[in-house]
Order: sequence, then structure tokens, then C-alpha cells
Amino acid sequence: MNFAASPVLALTLPVWRSRFLLFVFITGFALLLGRSVYLQGLNNDFLRAKGESRFSRVIEIPANRGRILDRNGEVLAVSTPVKSVWAIPGEVQLSRRQLARLAALLEMSPGEIDKRLADTDRDFVFLKRQVPPEVAERVAGLHIPGVFQNREYRRYYPSGEVTAHVLGFTGADDIGRAGP
Repeated sequence: MNFAASPVLALTLPVWRSRFLLFVFITGFALLLGRSVYLQGLNNDFLRAKGESRFSRVIEIPANRGRILDRNGEVLAVSTPVKSVWAIPGEVQLSRRQLARLAALLEMSPGEIDKRLADTDRDFVFLKRQVPPEVAERVAGLHIPGVFQNREYRRYYPSGEVTAHVLGFTGADDIGRAGP
């Protein structure tokens, strides 16, 4: 068989088919280009918000105040951990025995605790702040529903409270109130 002498079958496509495909590709590209201009140029607030939500986070990292030392390394001020005992008045369920034990631990009268818990419209009330951790553990051991604890810090001055006026002092929330 002689291939050189065989007739070549020419396969030809209609012209409209190639033009139609070219039109589809150009139209698709124009649609993508238009959508890109719309999202990036005209309505970019949506994409900016999405990008920021995936990239940036605000994470609060609580830190306690450091020690203040003199030039000889002696401690002038230090923050010690303490607890605050707080309650949700509407959730507290106390028996008289639990109330008496809680009052004794917090060095308060039972009437004062009852007075603080009487307003059930409030969402939050401090029973006592800056309680030593040992006392807070004993309060937690009472297992009173609606009574909770927060960790806080109290500034302590080993050489006396008079140094607070020189170094500065903090309030109950461990936020600086005055000083250099």
C-alpha cells in the first residue's frame, strides 16, 4: 500500500464553530474582568473585612505587674495573687448554714451578704474583693450555686506602705492610680 498516493481526507470544521468558541472565551474573560473590577475597585469593603477577619485578631493577654527592686536587689513592691468572690444574685441558693459559713470565711455579717444578694435584678455583685487564695479555696469548697471567683492581684510593699507614695500605688483593679 502506497501512502503517498492515497487521497488525504481533509477534515474541515465550519467557520462559525471557531468564531462561537472565540466569542464564548472573550465573553467569559470580560465577565471575570468585570467581576474583578467590581470586587476590588467598587465594592472592596466586603473583601477588606474578610481579609482582616482572617488575618488580625485582638487577643487580650493579662499580665501582672512586675516586682520593683532597689539598686541592691531588695524588693520594694510586688504584686501577689488574690481572689475576688462575686455572685449572680438571681442564681444564689443559700441555706442558713451555708450563709453563716460564707459570712465567717469572708469576715462579714450574714445580714450584709443578704443585703448584697437581695437585689435580684442585678447581674453581678462583689461579695468581697482581694481575698487570700486559701480563703477563696474554702469558699469554693462550700459549692454554693451562683457564687464565683476571679483572680486578681494586690500590690504589696515589704518595706511599708510609705514607699507607695514614692513608687506609685494601684487600686483594687491593679490599675495604677498615682506615682511616677
